[in-house]
Amino acid sequence: MGKSRKSRLVKPATLERGEARYFHGRTKILDDFKKLLGRARDGNSGTSFLIQAAPGAGKTALLAECGRIAGGRGYAVAEVEPSWFLDPQTLYKLINLSWKGWRTWLDHGSVSIDHGPVKAEIVVGGNANNPLEVIKSGEEPLLLLLDEAQRLARIVRKQGERFIQLVDMLKVIHAGGTGRPLILLAAGLGATAQAFKDMDISRFHTGCRIDLGRLKEEPTRAILQDWLLEDGRAKGDPARWIDGIAKETHGWPQHIMAYVLSALRQLKLTDGEMTEAGLQTVLKEGREGRDQFYQARVDEFESKELRCIALAVADVQPGERISKEDIMDSLLQDFSREKARTIFRLALHKGLFDRQKNDYIIPIPSMHDWLVSNFGGKHR
Repeated sequence: MGKSRKSRLVKPATLERGEARYFHGRTKILDDFKKLLGRARDGNSGTSFLIQAAPGAGKTALLAECGRIAGGRGYAVAEVEPSWFLDPQTLYKLINLSWKGWRTWLDHGSVSIDHGPVKAEIVVGGNANNPLEVIKSGEEPLLLLLDEAQRLARIVRKQGERFIQLVDMLKVIHAGGTGRPLILLAAGLGATAQAFKDMDISRFHTGCRIDLGRLKEEPTRAILQDWLLEDGRAKGDPARWIDGIAKETHGWPQHIMAYVLSALRQLKLTDGEMTEAGLQTVLKEGREGRDQFYQARVDEFESKELRCIALAVADVQPGERISKEDIMDSLLQDFSREKARTIFRLALHKGLFDRQKNDYIIPIPSMHDWLVSNFGGKHR
């Protein structure tokens, strides 16, 4: 592989989210994104690129990879938060990524910015209270990375004057009307596409609206091999361990990492020897890590709420669709209609459900089983 076999064990927190150490798969998505980068530069324009996926599908890692590619092609890359679009002053935090775009704001007063390692006194001028004008102020290519974009759904429901400014700005970006090569790459859970639709943004260019699923078998195995050989310094053929882990992770990047963390610990204990006992420990600890991930997804729900959700899907096979009416009927057994709607929205926001055409699914089969077994009680 041409890489050093030197062990690079890292803290678990750095593996759960963010840039992927070893990136495989998503070839078609990245090819479409690269083409968009070129079209935006050639046409001095841009648009929105939307990625919607279940929790643990690798959205954040994909955003990081797209940012790396764009940066290598002359784009300034900035990570933004949904709330920043409602507060023009916070957009000045882009100053540490792109100086050219802010020269038009010089000599009109100042505002203090403290963003990571950069502390700057920069100026406020022109239409500084208009977020669209802030975005349009530069000339160089710019990629905005918006993770957890499903949070826009909550902003949409608030309405108000700032909401109107947000919608206007997102529409101009989507239509390529910023007067510069500017792409908004937004990634979020199941409520993301609906949030854009509620802002009358539903038609995306070909290849710019992605429903991200699990990895296929080949990239799953390639990722596992890289981790075992490069970071775990595994000795010999890792096929047996790869087979065992791949069978249980079903191509979900977050699950892969839960098992990888255990595998790295085991390989460190055995100086790289891949024993059968070690593999069984990896599988056991990987399942526990997977369950901890599911528990974290439901920590904002009460047990009674989860019981209603579990009962709604108890008679549905993992991966099969269920209607919103059936989910609501189960919630209405114990809650008012208003409360049931709030629970349903939270379930979308947390990724328990993902929209499939006009119906919904629990996107990860093992999460479906976990919900039913832990909260379903006696099935209907």
